[in-house]
Amino acid sequence: MKDKILILVAGAPGTGKTHSVNIIRQAFPALRSLTLDRFKEDIWDEIGFDDIEQKKSLNKEAQLRFVRAMRRLMIWEKPIISDYPFSDKQRDDIEKSADDYGYHIVTVRLEAPDQVLYERQRHRDLFDHRHRGHLQNAYHLEDQAKGTAKLDGMPTFEQFQKRLRKRKYDKFYIGDLLKVDVSDFQQVNYQRIVEQLSEYIKQVERT
Repeated sequence: MKDKILILVAGAPGTGKTHSVNIIRQAFPALRSLTLDRFKEDIWDEIGFDDIEQKKSLNKEAQLRFVRAMRRLMIWEKPIISDYPFSDKQRDDIEKSADDYGYHIVTVRLEAPDQVLYERQRHRDLFDHRHRGHLQNAYHLEDQAKGTAKLDGMPTFEQFQKRLRKRKYDKFYIGDLLKVDVSDFQQVNYQRIVEQLSEYIKQVERT
């Protein structure tokens, strides 16, 4: 596949981005995976935070690390896939990096109704092995072992819906756009997604 391609798997929390990335990477094993969540979780473990403002500060540093890693992979001309609930917070950095290194971007945007997304992400937060820093307003790695941490960062449906509207996950895309309805995971044709990405990649290779 063409080296200078960046696939963004976008969408709100609960759209199944990680699962989609795993399937896409099976079809295109040369893709290097890069996720902002990993950088956030690492810095939360390294430093920890006492409140929301400190968390926001660490998240900004995590995004800087994420962008530096993306640019490094672009310098090496590696094909990249990245998943995150992308919004305008990341747009400028991604667009500039792609422009600087001549990368073509394809956005796979996963979409579903608000209530479906809320129920999925809440179930995931409660029952999956999710990093606790996502669910807490104060986080220190040593507190997790003690069992003293509180899951005080989980949103109500109203808060979740307000976040969706503010960040406009369902409007985000850069480059070519492939929209996928993930209202029912059982009905998602992942093979079709792979085929459509193959067509995009072929078009890029012909340019």
